[in-house]
Parts: sequence; C-alpha cells; structure tokens
Amino acid sequence: RREGAGARPLMPSPIGHAIGAVAAALPAAGRESPVRWRAMVWLAAFGMAPDLDLLFGRHSMETHSVGAAVIAAALAAWCRLPVAATRARVFVATLLAWLSHPLFDALGTDTSEPIGVMLLWPFSSEHVAFVPVFDAVSRRYWLPGFVERTMLAIARELVILAPLLLASWWWTGRRGSALRRGQS
Repeated sequence: RREGAGARPLMPSPIGHAIGAVAAALPAAGRESPVRWRAMVWLAAFGMAPDLDLLFGRHSMETHSVGAAVIAAALAAWCRLPVAATRARVFVATLLAWLSHPLFDALGTDTSEPIGVMLLWPFSSEHVAFVPVFDAVSRRYWLPGFVERTMLAIARELVILAPLLLASWWWTGRRGSALRRGQS
C-alpha cells in the first residue's frame, strides 16, 4: 500500500466522491436542511473522508466500511452537524454520504492486491469489488500522461454522477415543495 511502483490508485477522484455523496445523501437530508449549501458541503466532506486513511497507509481498509460509516454518522448526529433538521436525518444522510465512498471505490478500477475495499468491516476483513465503472485516478503525478488520464477519469465521473446529483437536487426540491403545499 506504499506509494511507489505498485501504488494503489484512487478510484474515483475526490471530485467524484464529493458529487456522489451529495447525490446519495441529499434526499435523506431533506429540503428543510438548516442551510442547504452548508449541508451539501458537509455531505461532500463525509463522502471524501474515508480517504483520510491514506495518511496511515491503510487505504481501502477499515474507513471504507459499513462500520466506519455507522461510527461517523453517529458522531455527526450526536454533534448535530448542520446537515438536516433532525438527528435521525443527520444520521441517515451522513451514513449515506460516507457509504457512497466505499461503494464507488468497489465500482472502481483496482489493480493492487487486495482488490476492492473492506466493505463489511467489522463483520469481515474480506475485500469486495464489483464490475468496474469508474477509472482509477493515480497519485503518481510525476508519470507522463498523468494529467490527461486524470481529466478523462474525472470527465467520466461527471458524466455518470452529475445527472444523479441533478436528479437528487430536483427530487429533494420537488418533495419539499409537495410537503409545503400539503401543510398549507
């Protein structure tokens, strides 16, 4: 897992993780979020947070799991992060944002053993991988073609995830409007 010739690629990019997390979690946060843009920033941060394990040389391990997502969501709800109007919604929204990360990584192109992510930790240490949908984004910026490959990978993520984000935004706004009309 060390940086070098066999370095584990990131999959997808932080941009893809942020967009995917917001798309996955925004409906759970609800239209009545205290400040919608602030909620989106928090959700994006939760979607990128599992990659903090890169600082400890344990990429795609415990932080890329259901267990870590539950712990992070419980802390977010306990702290009443400004993601949603209720603690229950904060928990569900941050849980979905965090879980989007290992899901997208499991759908990424992985070329380093062990293949996949430790999705079911603490129940299992097995790594899980699905059919690759996202291209790998390398951290080896010094190699020729790095910028081109990275930009192509991000473009693919945007093609896949931007429509999901727009649909999530639209559905959340529409649902909030219907709820307000019902309360009138």
